[in-house]
Amino acid sequence: MKYNYGWVILGLVIIISSSITYAEIINNYFQNLTNLVQYVASLYIISILIGMLMIVIQIEKILITQKNLKLSNNLTSIDLKSLTYDLFAKMKYRRIFIISSGLYVIFFSIISGIIVYQPEIVFSDAFNVSIPSIKIVYCCGSPGQYPNVAIYITEHIGAILIPVSLLLLILISALVSWNVMLMAFAFSNRPKNNEKWLLSIGALTGLFTACPTCAGLLLTSILPGSVGISIITGTPLLLSLSNVFYQQIFLLITLVILTISPLILVTNIRELFEKGCIIEKT
Repeated sequence: MKYNYGWVILGLVIIISSSITYAEIINNYFQNLTNLVQYVASLYIISILIGMLMIVIQIEKILITQKNLKLSNNLTSIDLKSLTYDLFAKMKYRRIFIISSGLYVIFFSIISGIIVYQPEIVFSDAFNVSIPSIKIVYCCGSPGQYPNVAIYITEHIGAILIPVSLLLLILISALVSWNVMLMAFAFSNRPKNNEKWLLSIGALTGLFTACPTCAGLLLTSILPGSVGISIITGTPLLLSLSNVFYQQIFLLITLVILTISPLILVTNIRELFEKGCIIEKT
């Protein structure tokens, strides 16, 4: 069955175009928009939320379609969409998805610098802020960097919220959790002495070691006010800037692996299913 991914495409277009538009407006007309910048930033955040909502709606439509197909068709098929729906329908795998997603969000937040802990720096002295407090920066930088929010929780603990970092947090955490859920099913139904499914484990092992590192380095380098963030995170600015290109390449590779791994897994699972090796009912 063919799916119309118009909602996903439209959602991505809204997110990307609004990020570029906001950066263009703020970078070029910030001085003339001093009194309106908060409203412009609010519209940008709302547009991102709308784009994300459209993507979620598309995913929900796909799962609902799979549910209807399963109810109306007695034939069992193994493809990525149907298997994903079947696993989400089971409490065991839904719990695996939620737990792995939560753990990875925490891990990613620490690695990427969203959550900041600097015992050597007293924030109130270094940045002349009250504790606790929130500081919003509206301008200026590359698309997706602004507006950003610096949250000072204690003298040594804080958080930095940036649109692009939060979007990557959601995207990568969801992809990793999806892989973990599929991997758990494949592991539960693995045949003994079968080398093919080990290939999938190798691919997933690679992504788990590469993903947080490259994504974290990328986000560290693009956090607002490179000098200030380099001070907060302890990352030398020159090193950060010189590695941006490679960090972006690594992030792209990670996303590709995260997307391809489920296809490898479902191919192996389908083969096992056809040979009658699947133990669990899908």
